[in-house]
Amino acid sequence: MSAAFDPVRFWARVAPERLAIRSGKQAWSYAQLDEAVDESAESLFAQGLDAGQHVAVEFEPAHGFQFAIALHALHRIGLLPVPIGAALTPAERKGLRDRSLAELTLASADLDPGDVAPRAGLERPAEPARSAPATERPPLARRLETPASLCFTSGTAGEPQAAILTHGNFLWSALASARNLGVHADDLWLCAVPLHHVAGLSILTRSAHYGTGVLLQSRFDPDEVNEAIDREGVTLLSLVPPMLERLLRARGGRLFPTRLRAALVGGGPIPTPLLEEAAELRLRALPTYGMTETASQAATLSPREWPEGLGSAGRPLPFVRMEIRDAKGRALPRGEEGEIFVRGPMVAAGYFNAPDSSAAAFEGRWFRTGDIGAWDAAGRLLVLDRRSDRIVVGGENVSPAEVERALRGHPAVADACVVGVSADAWGQEVAAAIQLRPGEVATPEEILRYAAATLSAFKLPRRIAVVPALPRSASGKLLRRVIRDRFLDRVPVEEGA
Repeated sequence: MSAAFDPVRFWARVAPERLAIRSGKQAWSYAQLDEAVDESAESLFAQGLDAGQHVAVEFEPAHGFQFAIALHALHRIGLLPVPIGAALTPAERKGLRDRSLAELTLASADLDPGDVAPRAGLERPAEPARSAPATERPPLARRLETPASLCFTSGTAGEPQAAILTHGNFLWSALASARNLGVHADDLWLCAVPLHHVAGLSILTRSAHYGTGVLLQSRFDPDEVNEAIDREGVTLLSLVPPMLERLLRARGGRLFPTRLRAALVGGGPIPTPLLEEAAELRLRALPTYGMTETASQAATLSPREWPEGLGSAGRPLPFVRMEIRDAKGRALPRGEEGEIFVRGPMVAAGYFNAPDSSAAAFEGRWFRTGDIGAWDAAGRLLVLDRRSDRIVVGGENVSPAEVERALRGHPAVADACVVGVSADAWGQEVAAAIQLRPGEVATPEEILRYAAATLSAFKLPRRIAVVPALPRSASGKLLRRVIRDRFLDRVPVEEGA
């Protein structure tokens, strides 16, 4: 089988002084990054873990450089990273860790040490269990088909699923993006999206393959991003729609420099007027469609079709096949709506330890996205609806089933239905219709405080309607569209979060 090279080590030899990562006032060349990765790899090797074992990576956003080192170090010695957001609650992180069978957790120092202990039953010797010195560990033959990350996403049934992304998936994704955007030796990709998401991971991996630089920002601050664009030579950046809106507002009408070649915008519905406003300021904001299972981009508007293609998600990237299918699985012509199917070398092999979910989502080499789309008259992709149950809040995926379970745990709540309602450029807000038990009384604020004990802030409902009963179909399924239209659009925003 094909072998994949170690990109950090390659560029450390070919262009050692070239910028690899910049974070704050510090910068690391590829030679310095390679040295840091080697030191981290030796430390991990001394833990006695075997190649292929899973390691949770849970760094705070301020520790992005440490995250990058850990990612490359784990790859260098054949361990499998499991990126998990540090903003999740301890219970949420533990649940993902347990589902991924992580044997060890790498985390920021300010996380609760008791929450990141190695899995029970793991025996780790006090001294490295090998006779050779650490510097003489056997070389690793990295394979394209070898898993490179377990990336969690919301499954079609509402439960988080860990997509198995291989080194080949990330490499082909990088190649496809390069064919669309091009690669310049002095490219600097600004990353203000979470590194534990596939969007952040793809920036780190594709830049390493290209031998180009990444500018890490621990949080999205529109003024800081604008300053970096003007002063630090940023050529590319990735945004979700709310970030784009805030960036334009902070820009104050100033044109963007021509050095900034493009901004990829994805993670949820994008208002076309927002993209047109960016175009007036000379910013090529390119809509992109992708997901964890496709290692980020599957379709992206080409700079050559900008700005006339705004409103679409562009064409499938090179090496990607995409079909719009009807309920019988037949490919549909332009103008007809159906489900989006994707196939290509960047598509995940399946979900970890979830054969039923894998069987439902992957049909042969095709991945059924659950999204509804159509081809426009020019053959570009129109994404008409996101997955029927999934809610996208500022680029973060929220599982209605997870939120509903938390709400139903309140002793006064008999049933709950969670949907997404429009929130302008933010995409959606979480909203909930709640049916109380007979004779019980509870205010929306009380229910929100209860749910906040187990849910992250972005998952909490911003709108709550207490209803006499939840409408259901004859088969017992919740009629989410009826609930959204009848109740939630007329309910004021709750500030209970």
